[in-house]
Amino acid sequence: MSKKSVSYFIIGTFVSLYLMVSVISTIHVIDFFKLSNPTWLAVSLAIAFEVGAAASLASLISLDKMNKGMVWGLFIILTLMQAMGNTYYAYTHLQNFQGWIELFGLVEEELIYQKRILSIISGAVLPVVALGFIKSLVDYIKPEDDKNVTVEEILVTESQVSEVVHEEIAQELVVEDATSSEPDEIVLDLATSENSDSFDDGYNESTITTANTNRIPIMVDPTKL
Repeated sequence: MSKKSVSYFIIGTFVSLYLMVSVISTIHVIDFFKLSNPTWLAVSLAIAFEVGAAASLASLISLDKMNKGMVWGLFIILTLMQAMGNTYYAYTHLQNFQGWIELFGLVEEELIYQKRILSIISGAVLPVVALGFIKSLVDYIKPEDDKNVTVEEILVTESQVSEVVHEEIAQELVVEDATSSEPDEIVLDLATSENSDSFDDGYNESTITTANTNRIPIMVDPTKL
């Protein structure tokens, strides 16, 4: 199986699961909206709420230019409304749930409490599951621009770091050369000082006087200079 076929299979699976759960959730919410609206309005509102919740989630994941606070608020409201509609549908259609009550040890609880617990568990989960499928789908097909930008930033940072390291190494080499040349200068100074001392020791004042008296003066005509 090629990589492209696997990708199509994953996308098709997520889309199918989302559509199935979303359609069931929408049908459940219709009964809730019928409490205050005619049937055609109830159907329209149920579809709008389902599409709106999916669009809000997708925009939160993939879009950066939107006001995230407003989108988050809409997403939470739409999801809670769907959860309430599914819970109401489950509550009004509960039948033969005594076995479930016995399984989870709720026999001693009141009947109304038993129905509430079962309605929340079986109804409120549906919109969350549907949105989970659409989130997984959006994450899978989301472009990898952010990853490429991150890689480019890492490469630029590494090049900058390498340049800084090279500059520091060059500066350290210059400092080492400067420090290594100082002993030679010191040795040269010591040698010069030793020569000057030996000169002072080898020549006394009489020697210098004799040397000065033995010099022959040379007369130079200033006009020939």
